[in-house]
Amino acid sequence: MLVGKDIYLRPIVEGDATQEYVDWLNDKAINQYLESRFVLATIQNVKKFIADTNSNSANYFFAICLNSNKKHIGNIKLGPINNYHKRGDIGLMIGDKERWGKGYATQAIGLVADFGLNELQLNKVTAGCYSNNKASEQSFLKNGFIIEGRFKNHFIDANGVWVDLISLSKLNGSNQ
Repeated sequence: MLVGKDIYLRPIVEGDATQEYVDWLNDKAINQYLESRFVLATIQNVKKFIADTNSNSANYFFAICLNSNKKHIGNIKLGPINNYHKRGDIGLMIGDKERWGKGYATQAIGLVADFGLNELQLNKVTAGCYSNNKASEQSFLKNGFIIEGRFKNHFIDANGVWVDLISLSKLNGSNQ
């Protein structure tokens, strides 16, 4: 378990595949920046996704929970880990819309990046976001990530508009 100021991260389990979680994935406001938006989520396919992700030792998949009441508000994943090149990719979702804009994503990113760089001794953690997902971009930048590049017209967003991919990374302090 990784513990922060307002949240903690615990390994996600199949029992977390609740109707609320499924509703997050099917909500157009929540899934607008997720590639999973193209598939209708069900409890069964979410359980399978959790099981498949957890069965791969190259992934660390966490539930983001509030310290105050243990409520599951989203997820964050580090992986797949590339052990040859010592890097891993971060992806996340705050599913509970009432928790948006409160700094929970920023805290979760900090916890996972620290875990990857210090505990796992990765050289680099990476992330990507749609160029119109400014909240996600800012959460990474607040954690010391830098923008490494922009891939033009990389995604079609939920409104059918071409947007760029913003590629971000953070290096292990000893390798900067």
